[in-house]
Amino acid sequence: MTKDSGNDICLKKDGTLCVVYVIKDSTDSSDAVIEALDQVKSAFMSKIERGISFSFVRLDASREPQFASLFTDNSSSLPMIAVVNPGKRKRYLKHEGGFSVSEITNTLDKILGGDAKFKAIKDIELPSLVSNYEQYI
Repeated sequence: MTKDSGNDICLKKDGTLCVVYVIKDSTDSSDAVIEALDQVKSAFMSKIERGISFSFVRLDASREPQFASLFTDNSSSLPMIAVVNPGKRKRYLKHEGGFSVSEITNTLDKILGGDAKFKAIKDIELPSLVSNYEQYI
């Protein structure tokens, strides 16, 4: 997720929760986790009747430290997955399980079932994203 794509992909889309895969830096990204997230994304895209949609993004904490600090105080707890509700009342939920398809699916099902406990983001506005897409290439 970059300054160029953040709003278009998830931060300014009504009814969309952002599933954010937060990594220390670009070398920390796991192909297995990306594949698991792609599988979960495909499974949830076919369940349109559920009402809430999910966007899946990757956030490089070394390039976006202020945004990443919403979910964690230090980089030793990375990688992690957080689900962000960027609506009027900005909130997030840390995924507590592993990075398998079934555990990520359980977290999203818990959200859809109304059993998830989101944590409020104290600021009225989310921190600005600073990286441009070109910086990732």
